[in-house]
Amino acid sequence: MNRLDGKVALITGGANGQGAVEAKLFVEAGAQVIITDIAVEAGKQVADSIGEGCRFIEHDVTSREAWQSVIESVVSIEGRIDI
Repeated sequence: MNRLDGKVALITGGANGQGAVEAKLFVEAGAQVIITDIAVEAGKQVADSIGEGCRFIEHDVTSREAWQSVIESVVSIEGRIDI
């Protein structure tokens, strides 16, 4: 059993750097991961490179409305957010 089996993680800034590395590690540890970023193409590429278990949603963390939308989207896709 992996440490994050059955968990759902939302990682902002997932299109590069620390966010992308964390997303990969979380998927390897068993989590379903949603990465978000304003860099759409880079975010899609990261999610595709990680493969199954990782999805991308465009998200501007400076927007209150965007936060509400991304939370609703993740809950709609995965049923909840654990991390």
